[in-house]
Amino acid sequence: MRRLLCLLSLMTAASIGASFHMPRTEPALSDIARTTMIRSKRTPLRMTQPSEDTEMPSTSSFNKKRIIPIAVLTTISATTIAAFTGHLPGPLIDATAPPFFANLPFGVLFAGSYEAYPQTLIYRDLGATVISIVGASLFVKACTYPVTVGKLQPRDSRKIIHTFSAPLFILVWPLFSNAYGARVFASIIPLMNALRLYLAGTGGTGDNNNDRSTADGSENELAQAISRSGNAEEALGGPFVYVLVLLFFTFFCFTDSPVGVISIATMAAGDGLADLIGRRFGSNNKWPFNKDKSVAGSTAFVSGALVASFGLISWLTGFGVMDPLDLNTIDLFVRLLVISVVCAAVELIPAGDDNYSVPLSAAILSSYLLT
Repeated sequence: MRRLLCLLSLMTAASIGASFHMPRTEPALSDIARTTMIRSKRTPLRMTQPSEDTEMPSTSSFNKKRIIPIAVLTTISATTIAAFTGHLPGPLIDATAPPFFANLPFGVLFAGSYEAYPQTLIYRDLGATVISIVGASLFVKACTYPVTVGKLQPRDSRKIIHTFSAPLFILVWPLFSNAYGARVFASIIPLMNALRLYLAGTGGTGDNNNDRSTADGSENELAQAISRSGNAEEALGGPFVYVLVLLFFTFFCFTDSPVGVISIATMAAGDGLADLIGRRFGSNNKWPFNKDKSVAGSTAFVSGALVASFGLISWLTGFGVMDPLDLNTIDLFVRLLVISVVCAAVELIPAGDDNYSVPLSAAILSSYLLT
């Protein structure tokens, strides 16, 4: 019995000693997989969903930013090709002759006989177009940026652009040549501004209501600067009509007649200054039949329209790009004063949009009084 107990003791000690010296073996792969599956059942995998406030990059936003550059390059390229291929008239030869390009679909727009469009004039008009586009962009940026940083009210920025953009555009008309097709190059500037306003008012695509409230980049900045209430859709109202009127008179009148210049100057300088001056100095001198208008604003309208019309006509005739009128300085000044006063009265009518009623009235009056 004692020997049996000793043998059992030795066997137990040997087993304990072996347990201290035996290397630890790693569990089998099947055991790890089984453990992982058990843990995954206990704690299911959670997928993190992006919040609604997280801004995700959109391919449409990148496409919208390319619309303006692509449109500018396409329009300029098409106009330049049309000039080089003889589809745009050059300088006038005889205003009483039949249309030189009457065989073309749009030939009825060109009255008289014209030379071919020389390459030198094409390059000149192309350069004037590029300069005008760059200048217009810098001017609008100078008016819209102070709004984004809180240095200027949107309504003031809107009226500053309204007052000065069109007259400044007319000031660069002497850069264009005397070719009839130069007006097509010049019309690219208001056409591109119309496209910018459309993108600003619709948010670029207008796929939904949220897109209409915001635009990308400079279009968003422009929409904020020209809206009274912060609503981007206001860009499709008066400002859009403004550039369409500018486009119309640029294409159909240009430097041929003072009608377009007077209509644009009256709409821009007259109506713009009326609002800027009227809001600051017209609170105590409202018209009794229209409480939204003031004597101070109407006075500023007449002064702005008169000075802008007289100055721009003198500018264009001084550079020789517009034929001088058969009127002396006093007669011209008096007739422009009559046009300005009547248009100021039209602006007081509380109906319609003065962005088209004022230039239409100016066009009718100047056609009768000056031509």
